Amino acid sequence: MIIAIHQPNYLPYLGFFDKMKKSDLFVIYDDAQFNKSDFQHRNRIRIHNGWKWLTVPVEKKHLPINEIRIKNEVSTWKGLGWADAHFKDIEDNYKGAAYYSEYADELKKIYEKRYDKLVELNMELINFLKKAFDIKTEIGLSSELGFTSRSTERLVEMVEALGGDTYLSGAAGRNYLDTSLFQKKGIKVVFQDFKHPVYKQRYEGFEPDMAAIDALFNVGKMP
Repeated sequence: MIIAIHQPNYLPYLGFFDKMKKSDLFVIYDDAQFNKSDFQHRNRIRIHNGWKWLTVPVEKKHLPINEIRIKNEVSTWKGLGWADAHFKDIEDNYKGAAYYSEYADELKKIYEKRYDKLVELNMELINFLKKAFDIKTEIGLSSELGFTSRSTERLVEMVEALGGDTYLSGAAGRNYLDTSLFQKKGIKVVFQDFKHPVYKQRYEGFEPDMAAIDALFNVGKMP
């Protein structure tokens, strides 16, 4: 059984869902340490002159991701709450895309709900995109397993406990994984080889690694 593990990012990019699609069980690492410099509370969308960040205002504390709270009282320079501002940016930049109308109402409902914790919002968006991309992979949460070790050791413990014989790592795992710990448990390590597809975006030129809604609204499914 192939198991992949990944933090619950905000509006993840296509590589996240490629990894999910290639695994038999996809574990959301919801009790990993929050990293304000990563994609856990932000991601990018395509705009006419390139791209822009959409960032969820959160309490940037030294806590696991599943304990990070959203600062819902924050408003933007436009006077809108962060959620309304995010959806407005999405609508303004994608309403002319070929498949926007097919998915816009369901996405809007997600942004109309209130979330106290970041992980609640991210899981809603991940499940929305999983369904839209017709991915059947089962999803689990690392916090339900109860392990407290760190780094590679913890990944090995999770894969072993879930009955996995193969761990699918992101390409960056080559830089930090201690693969010998997997080998000792008889677990094979495979590194994701994701090549971002090029497709027609709403605006001229192509910007890779946008939030996956960019591909969804422009081409419908994972290209």
